[in-house]
Parts: sequence; structure tokens; C-alpha cells
Amino acid sequence: MKKVGIRLALAAATLLTSLGVQAGVLRSTVTFDPVDTSGLFFPPALVYGDEFYQSAFGRTMWFDPASNSPQGGFGDLVGAIQNGPCADLVCPVNNATNYVSLVNDAFLAFGMADGFTFSVKSLDASFIGTGDPVAATPAYLALQGVRGGQSLTAYYALTGLDGNGNLNFSTINTGVFGDYEFDTVYAFAYVCKDSSCQAFSTNQAQFALDNINVEHVPEPASLALVGMAGLAWMGARRRRATAA
Repeated sequence: MKKVGIRLALAAATLLTSLGVQAGVLRSTVTFDPVDTSGLFFPPALVYGDEFYQSAFGRTMWFDPASNSPQGGFGDLVGAIQNGPCADLVCPVNNATNYVSLVNDAFLAFGMADGFTFSVKSLDASFIGTGDPVAATPAYLALQGVRGGQSLTAYYALTGLDGNGNLNFSTINTGVFGDYEFDTVYAFAYVCKDSSCQAFSTNQAQFALDNINVEHVPEPASLALVGMAGLAWMGARRRRATAA
């Protein structure tokens, strides 16, 4: 009976390993192409109080742009859903598709409408200039993830002007931050001038985001494996008892 139980447990392990491979990690890329702007107050501009939606994992992901400036308030301009150059700002030039720009010390909060947790593995980001001289590292992008009342924040340097005097999107791999799943992620920036970097205090912490790669890892199969192996073992015992 012991050998039968071991064989059944191993068979269950093999089956669940196979199912785990088939289920796999859920991955999705938010490209903002297209975006339904019908719910915005002044499309394609974004103001404090707007909310728009994108698909991820076949679910709905919400995006809320807002201002954390001391002078910020409901209805203030905080960015845009755009492509191409900016009219009055220095925007990245190497993206011909839609991206989200955040200006005037704004931040972007996002999460799944049904509370589904997710991690941010990578994204494309760029600094947005005001026309003032741009430092070699003009800003840092901050990502703050929140789940269950706890938070984790990571910081990533944004690049300055290229040899042609242009700003460009670059891909940021989030590293350890991307190993954790969150309910909500906040993206904001610290602008760097005069050997210091500040957020929410200069009205110049501005950035652009695109191609947000998110993942969700299904619950580990280990508990299910124990359960299935246990059921198989109990079934073997029941059959032996009946036969006796």
C-alpha cells in the first residue's frame, strides 16, 4: 500500500507540474493604443479627476492621473494622452504611438478594476523638459507599489538629451520591484536641479510612460499538489479496505 501511495503522489506531482506549465505566468503589455477618451473632460488632455481604462490579462485596468502639488486641485491640467511632439514642452521624439504624459508635478495611479494583483516588470519612460537646460540625469522616475497597507518604492534614472539634443524613451527593467505584486502602483517623478532632486514642489517633475509590462503569477501549485496527492492516497487506502 505504501508503494501505491508513493506512485500515486508522484503521478499527481507530474500532473500538476504539467498543469502549472500550461497555466503559466499571465503577461500583458499596456500600450495606450488605442485609448477610449470619451470619459475624459477635455480629451486628449488629462485633468485631475479624469480616469481612463486599458485591458490587461483580459481584465480592466484603471488609470487615474492626479496632482500632488501644494497648489494642485480638481480640474487642473496634469497631462495628456498623445503622440508626437509637445507644443510648449520638450517631449520624447522616438515614439510615434500613443503615450501618457504627466506634467506639473502630476502622478499616475493604476490598478485592476477587480482587485487582481499584478507586478510591473518593465516600462518605457522619458523625462519631459520645460525648455530649461536639461541635466545629464534630469529626473528620477519613482514607482510606489501598495498592497495590504504596505508599500515598496523604487527609483529609476531618466536619461538626458541625446547627441541631437532630443529626449527619448528608454526601457526601464524594474528589477526587484518587479518581483512583487501590488493592488495599486503610483508613478511620479523627482526633477533634478542644482544637485538636488525634488517631487511635488517645483511644477517641473514631468515624465512620459508607455509600454507597461505587467505580470501575474498564479498561486503556487504546492498546496494543490499536497491535496491531490492526499486524495490519491486516501483513494488507494479506500480501495484496499474494500478489497479486504
